[in-house]
Amino acid sequence: MADTILFVHGWATDKAVWDGTIDSLEGARAINLNLPAHGGKLKWSEPSLKPAIDEIALHASGLEDGSVVGVGWSLGAQALLSMAAEEKKKFKALVLVGATPCFLEKEDFQWGQPRALVKRMILDMKKDAASTVERFYSLNFTEAEAKTTAATEFENRYRFPGPINCENEAPGCFPAFDYAGITSALEALFNTDLREILKAISVPVLLIHGGKDTVTPVGASKFLESSMKVASLTVFEDAGHAPFITESERFNNTLKGFLEIL
Repeated sequence: MADTILFVHGWATDKAVWDGTIDSLEGARAINLNLPAHGGKLKWSEPSLKPAIDEIALHASGLEDGSVVGVGWSLGAQALLSMAAEEKKKFKALVLVGATPCFLEKEDFQWGQPRALVKRMILDMKKDAASTVERFYSLNFTEAEAKTTAATEFENRYRFPGPINCENEAPGCFPAFDYAGITSALEALFNTDLREILKAISVPVLLIHGGKDTVTPVGASKFLESSMKVASLTVFEDAGHAPFITESERFNNTLKGFLEIL
């Protein structure tokens, strides 16, 4: 069986973020999924990564061990890291974008978000989820990136009133968000610390990170690179949290180069 590239998006987005990347991989076998509460089949019913892992497992269940290349962004990267540590035979490699083992800043981990800020965001999600996620979207981009067409199209896609239901996933349509579930996903980020499992990941890992990322600072990927057995980091120095959107040609070429040597 040919390798399958399995794409997992980030928090409060959906699988459409990967459309341009998948289009560039002509002839590749790809699975592009929606996470629970983001249009997926399952519900995000608890403040852990388990619902995301279960959703990924549904899509990967029929795939041969060692044939899956997981490509994950931010929250999606965390879910793939956690799954790869447990299901050591399933994955052939990982590509992790804007990744971090720990979303929160801690005494022994400085590349996270302040605990109080994330708690505040969780409370805001419970009061006014649509406005809270809308404020979050702009954080994905640097000031220069925010002026680009790619960033504008990204923000417009998820702008309040937000996603709508469409039959047959017609162009421009995407499943409705479950904001309560997306709040649980944010609580999962608050609760998750994957640093202890990193040594269990033995497959090749390509880390891609924006040098000006303020959501997950680049130091998080430097930590990942130093903590895993076979990991290498490529930094897009002028990019924010979503280099596959704002520097898509370079990102796509970097991904294809990695896939060619597997």
